[in-house]
Amino acid sequence: MNKISWVLSSVLLAPIAFGQTTRETTNFQPQGFETRLAQGATLRLHLHDGDFRVIGTDSDKILVRVEGTNAEQAREMKIRLDRSDTAVDLKLSHVPKKEVQVIIEIPKTTNLYARMRGGDLSIRDVSGDKDLELTAGDLTIQVGNPEDYSHVDLSVRFGEVNGNQFGDPKGWLGNSVRRDGNGKFRLHAHVMAGDLILKS
Repeated sequence: MNKISWVLSSVLLAPIAFGQTTRETTNFQPQGFETRLAQGATLRLHLHDGDFRVIGTDSDKILVRVEGTNAEQAREMKIRLDRSDTAVDLKLSHVPKKEVQVIIEIPKTTNLYARMRGGDLSIRDVSGDKDLELTAGDLTIQVGNPEDYSHVDLSVRFGEVNGNQFGDPKGWLGNSVRRDGNGKFRLHAHVMAGDLILKS
């Protein structure tokens, strides 16, 4: 099966004065999407339905690209960017549902917030606070060293927590895990219906 990958090259680098917020809406172009994010900043992802993979890298950029046999359908995808001094809000909508994966590369030391309606969301190689919620589908998180966290709050309403890095999940209908430690990061993850999968 052949995969189509569009590498991102368009850049949104408008100068930002102190306290100023910029908004920009664009249709996803074949060449992709790219913008800067400072190391240690907060990224807030607002996602509808689809297959999303968030990957931490050594770059100081957010890169959005698509892969899959139906990647050409991503022409209809829309990206909205809302930037402030301390955070970037990124909203992706009109994402194709079948045979398309959306890859979002971000600086690895990013505080990540994500809200998603349905589908699959995976997080890999991202160190920082994580605040993640998925209504329906599977949420996979690479958590790394459990000792890096000061507070962990994991829960699934209808489904299971798979992974015991923070202790065995509890609950008969749905699972939950809560733990406090001496690390510096906070981890909150909730799935309404589906599975929460923890990777080392």
